[in-house]
Amino acid sequence: MSDRYPAEIQIGGPIPRMILVELVKEIVATGASLDDYSGRIVTQESVQETLQEGQIIKLCDDQACYGGFEELEDFLVRRGIHFNLHCDAFCEYDGENVYFRGGKRLLSLPASQKGNILIRFEDITNILNNQDMDDHRKLETLTKLIVPPETKPLEPVRFV
Repeated sequence: MSDRYPAEIQIGGPIPRMILVELVKEIVATGASLDDYSGRIVTQESVQETLQEGQIIKLCDDQACYGGFEELEDFLVRRGIHFNLHCDAFCEYDGENVYFRGGKRLLSLPASQKGNILIRFEDITNILNNQDMDDHRKLETLTKLIVPPETKPLEPVRFV
């Protein structure tokens, strides 16, 4: 039996028009709520409406398997579709934010219950105490640690 706890996924950015039917099926298969945890359960019609309006699609599930949407995430990565995922901490699992912007990698970062990225104190002190870096390089490295490029805001859905 799997652990189940709250998770939220947002989907946006460029989406190939030719996979629209498949995408809608994958989203509906999650059984998640649209827009918030107490919202309406996602249906084919509600997903199509949200897509046509060019909005970011937000799905919430307070009983997500291990705090994720595994099949949907895999589908999105295989198709290069952008998304953000947040799952709450639960028992021995830490909270997490996952970012995907169509490249070859997912960026997974520890997060608070409110979705704020958490940075380890040791990571900061290691950078600041690194004698092989000048101050400019330390600042660059800290900036990438605090605001990774993959965390740029998700764009609304647009068809390509």
